[in-house]
Amino acid sequence: MEQFIFSKSLPETAIAKRLCIPIDELNQFPPFVGGNRFQNLIVEDKEEQGVLWNLRFYVQDNGKQPVLAGQWKDFVKRKQLQVGDGVLFYRNIDANGQVTYKMRPFRNLMGV
Repeated sequence: MEQFIFSKSLPETAIAKRLCIPIDELNQFPPFVGGNRFQNLIVEDKEEQGVLWNLRFYVQDNGKQPVLAGQWKDFVKRKQLQVGDGVLFYRNIDANGQVTYKMRPFRNLMGV
């Protein structure tokens, strides 16, 4: 069953480097195990069927802000996202308990 997790308007940092995830949504992502501070997260593109993005999921050194990096910048570039555009993030849990993630960009219709 697919579940909406969050939407986020993209500031300059998200366009240039990484996407900060709302801290309240950290429990929607896989837990870190074995002392690892990061993990790879494969995310399906909801606009382009079959396109997957390999994102690096970690919590910044301050231990407070979860972020997505890795191919995030490639996603931003391919989708031609700009400051004020955004992303919708989803989680799906299938009948076998397998968790997958999807994201979809959206355009800023207000023209920041």
